[in-house]
Amino acid sequence: MACRCDGSEFRSSKALALSLTMAGLLALAVGSSATSHMAEETSGSKMTKAAKDFLSSLEADRKKEALFDFANKERTNWNFVPLQDKQRNPTRKGIRLELLSQSQKEKALALLRSGTSDRGYQSALDIMNLESVLNRQEKPGGNVRNPGWYFISVFGEPGSESGWGWRWEGHHLALNFTLRGSAVTGTTPAFFGANPAEVKSGPEKGKLTVEGCSSIALKLIGSFSPDQIAKAEATKAGIEIDQGQSKPPASALSVDGLATDSFNENQTGLLGQLLHYYTGRLPADLEARELALVKGQPAASVKFQFFRDKNAKGNPTTYRIEAPAYLIQYLNVQADGEGNPANHIHSSYRRVKGDFGFSEN
Repeated sequence: MACRCDGSEFRSSKALALSLTMAGLLALAVGSSATSHMAEETSGSKMTKAAKDFLSSLEADRKKEALFDFANKERTNWNFVPLQDKQRNPTRKGIRLELLSQSQKEKALALLRSGTSDRGYQSALDIMNLESVLNRQEKPGGNVRNPGWYFISVFGEPGSESGWGWRWEGHHLALNFTLRGSAVTGTTPAFFGANPAEVKSGPEKGKLTVEGCSSIALKLIGSFSPDQIAKAEATKAGIEIDQGQSKPPASALSVDGLATDSFNENQTGLLGQLLHYYTGRLPADLEARELALVKGQPAASVKFQFFRDKNAKGNPTTYRIEAPAYLIQYLNVQADGEGNPANHIHSSYRRVKGDFGFSEN
């Protein structure tokens, strides 16, 4: 059945967005009142409990939509674009957020919260709520824009030592986690996008989403010397982030760029801030592991490449940070829902040897 976004079938996008925020605040409030013992829990144990609580709250037919075998190919079929058929029915797998009761939504959001830091969690909510902005900005009849069109999937039995995982996915948000028992073995691919990156009109005017991956990178690029620019600047925009793959394709790797061992102290500090912006979307214990990986890469092996068209409206910009173990990609080249140029961000963090925990094997 096709979703209607006029508020007659479901709550309005504004109301749904409010319910997401309020449910998120409730989840945060519950977390802040936990005992000191609970505060010491690992993210993996929190994920395991949250996934079990979520699945146990679902009716049998809803559980069938949400639960897959761990070996199901759907686990690596990740996407960040809208997925719908010609009748505007969703084709993305998983249980749709708006179909859940309020109690079930709170449990779903608790699962999302278990895989994100405070900043990462708020960014996820902001991205989902941008669907309300797009619904207002775009002409009717195109892609369904609804903050309830985010889908939760669990792969395998939570807590299984043979492997399990979960996914939170929809337009411009794709988070994937893999575990063995309560040990997290994979936190990628992780995609955060924003359309619009900056809201240009309406009650949300001035709202910025995933802003740090733009502002910090521009400071870094602005600090480059002419010699550094000659090595770092590409002649065309970077390639789009690949979807539906378990690791970055060869075409996305091994490009020219500026080795970061040439960075001065200020530039090294800015690069550290930028890397933290990506890894800091994870809970502290998982970010610590990811930062250890990032910092363990020899500076000579880490390459930075960017493209920026200063003559085009909006200054379309892309950049990439590539190391033997990880790949960061950023693109801001598309217009937003109102046609404002270069106001539409795609950003991702991936493991080069394999996402979905494969790089740990």
